[in-house]
Formats: sequence, structure tokens, C-alpha cells
Amino acid sequence: MTAQAQTPKSPETEGRRVLVVDDDPQGLRLVGQLLMGAGYRVHAADGGRLAIRIAEQVHPDLILLDIHMPDLDGIATCRLLKQQAVTRSIPIVFLTGRDDEPSLLDAFDAGAADYVVKPFEPRILLARVRTHVALGELSRGLERALAERTRELAEANARLRRLALDLSLLDEAARARLAAELHDSPMQKLALAQIQIETADQPPDAETPERLAAGRALLREAIAELRTLQFDLSPPVLARQGLAAALAWLAESATSRRDIRLSCTIAPELPSIGHAGSVILFQCARELVYNLLKHARARHGAIHLGTLVGWLELRVEDDGVGLAPSATDLPPGPGGGYGLYSVRERLALLGGSLHLEPARLGTHLCMRVPLPVGPLPSGEDDTSGWFNRGDPGP
Repeated sequence: MTAQAQTPKSPETEGRRVLVVDDDPQGLRLVGQLLMGAGYRVHAADGGRLAIRIAEQVHPDLILLDIHMPDLDGIATCRLLKQQAVTRSIPIVFLTGRDDEPSLLDAFDAGAADYVVKPFEPRILLARVRTHVALGELSRGLERALAERTRELAEANARLRRLALDLSLLDEAARARLAAELHDSPMQKLALAQIQIETADQPPDAETPERLAAGRALLREAIAELRTLQFDLSPPVLARQGLAAALAWLAESATSRRDIRLSCTIAPELPSIGHAGSVILFQCARELVYNLLKHARARHGAIHLGTLVGWLELRVEDDGVGLAPSATDLPPGPGGGYGLYSVRERLALLGGSLHLEPARLGTHLCMRVPLPVGPLPSGEDDTSGWFNRGDPGP
């Protein structure tokens, strides 16, 4: 190294920290004096292991690292520094002799940003240090900006998940309210009208029986249509008695509507499922039963609700025509697939998934939702902990 140059301090160097690592005391002193004269705060280490400890504590803006050292050489030290999150972003410039140039490829592979050959001109060393300190600061600024944008994106995604949940709950509450209204008012009126017509079935003339028969037929059709519409809405039992009772109602209603026998099996010991989780899972089961009734041409089907280790499992099975193995993974398109896509999206709100399991006959669809390990922290906007929270129904 040549004689030390007197370099004026500048705002670019003031307060910046540089760790100098060299097992040669004279080289360590000369480089340290040069950097301090330029306004840098200098930390020194005479070996790789000490350098790692210092870097972890002070997090310097740059490390000047000698390649050859007895306890832990510079390349090994560089690799260890780049493996740790706390020191990974610190730029490292190697100090090396000319005869060490064949090892420079190893140095760059280890994560070095640059190298300076000994003996060096002070101006060259200071220019390299100033450049890499500035680049390191720019890189850290970009990392902070990226972390902030990532955090903002995660918060936006959480708000979107919450909005999707709120929309599902509002939709289900509206369905339940309309179902109750259909049951309490028009259904009762139509049933009463049917009784009155049948009571008045004493024909005073030849046309009366024909008119009464037509009236009874129209009333039966109207009641059947209202029952069909009510099936498309939410049963009041979902809010009043929970998911298990609503699934049993779904199976019974499907059996009464179509020429199919749909059973429902509920495991004897289920975890407590809050209202929000119950709504999402019932919506998914109802969508799959719709597909079964409309497209499967099945004679038998089954709904199973139970648990697996760490999971709540809801299965819908039938003995119909079956689905292609990739049906649950394909996006919706002109040929359909919107029902399965809707199920996947709703399950995603709970951190769950939809699987098509191999079956000799028909379709076996399995929905799995993770059970929570413990209660959610207060104020955390997360949809993964609706189970065991005891959310009240509407």
C-alpha cells in the first residue's frame, strides 16, 4: 500500500461505518487511518470469526475483507455473512494480492461485491469504498420500499378476503331472511287456499269439479315452485342449529326434490364451528349438491362431515357420471366450471382446498379446512380462525 493520502471529509462519508478485516496489524492500521481520515467510522477485526460477531452487532455499511487469514479465510467468512439475514445485505470488498487473482472467481461466488488488489492507491480504495457504500444504501432503501409495498399488498389482500367473507355472510343472511318470509307468509296462504278449495269441493254445477281440479293443480305447482326456491335459499336451521343440522336438511331436501337418495353422516364429536365458517362450508356443500342434482345423473349420494388430524373434512359423493380428474383445478370457461371455481374460492377464505378423489363409480369431492391451533390475537383481521370462536348467528 502506498503512502496515506489526506482526503477531506464529506457528507457522503460522515457517520458511515466500515469494518476492516485483516490479520496483518500494519495493514489493518493503515487502512483504518485512511478511512478515518476520509470521515468513516472504522471497526477492525483480525480474523473472520471476530469479523462475523462485529458485523452482527454493528451492521456496518461496508466490509473490507482480506482473502487469506489463518483462523477463517475471507471466502469462508464471506459465505457465512451472506447466509445470515442480519448481514446478508452488507456489501463486501475483498483485499487481495495480485497472485491471488485466480481465487477471485471463488470470492464472487461467495457473494463479494468487488475487490481491490494490494498494494493499492488510496484514491482507488476510497473511490471503491464510497461507491459500494452508496450502492449498499440504495439497495437497502429498495429493500425497505419493497418490504413496505409487500406489507401494503398483504394488508390489501387481507381486506379483500374480509370483504369476500362479509359479502358471503350478507348474501347468506339475505337468503335466510327471504326463506323465512317465504315459509311464514306465502306458503301458509297457499296451503290454506288449497284446504279451502278442497273443503268447497261440492260441485253445484257440471263445471265446478273441473275448475276446482285446475285450481288444485295450480296450487300444487305453486307450492312446489316455492319449495324449489326455498331450497335455493338458506335454511333457517343453519343460523339456528348450525352446520350439521343444515347439511342434514340439505340432504333431506335434495332427496324430496329429485329421484335420488342423498344421505348425511355427521361425526359424533365435532369441534365448535362459528357462524362464518358454517356459512362458507354450507355454501360449498350446497353448490356441490346442485352440481350433483343437475349434471351427475346419480341415483345415490352422500354428505359426510368429520375430522382428520388438524382438519375439518366435508365430503360430497355420488354414483353418477363422474368428473374429469382435472375438473377441480381448471378455471371456469364457456364449458362451465363456475360451480367448482366458486367452491375453491370460498374454501380459500378459510385456508382450505377442494380435492377430487379417485372413485370406481361417480364423483367423490373432498373439502378440507384447517382447524385452528388456538384463538386469534385480538384485532387481527384474519379469516383462518372462525372455528371455535362461537360467532353468533344473524
